[in-house]
Amino acid sequence: MLMGLNHDQFILMKAGTKKIEIRLNDAKRSSLKENDKVTFVDTKTDEQLAVIIEKIYKFKTFKELYSYFNAIEVGGEDGDSVNKMVEDTYTIYSPEQEQQFGVLALKVGLVK
Repeated sequence: MLMGLNHDQFILMKAGTKKIEIRLNDAKRSSLKENDKVTFVDTKTDEQLAVIIEKIYKFKTFKELYSYFNAIEVGGEDGDSVNKMVEDTYTIYSPEQEQQFGVLALKVGLVK
């Protein structure tokens, strides 16, 4: 499966710092399974990065998700608050989408 990823998040994932990708649990993502291969495409450069889904976590809200993981592993900065990360995510996904679909945290490992 191909998925776009913002440039800054792509760089963090490529470096191995970002280990959790956040997505809505919409129709496309609800079909994902552990051990599936996903290819992320940098939305700025079109570079591709292959990963394997190691674990899938499901949450009702971004707040629950960000309360479970530390900021670094989800692509935030050390010391980012849960509220800041939720507000940042609302620039990508709306609260209505969050309520409609729920959210996923995809723990990924880079394909060697």
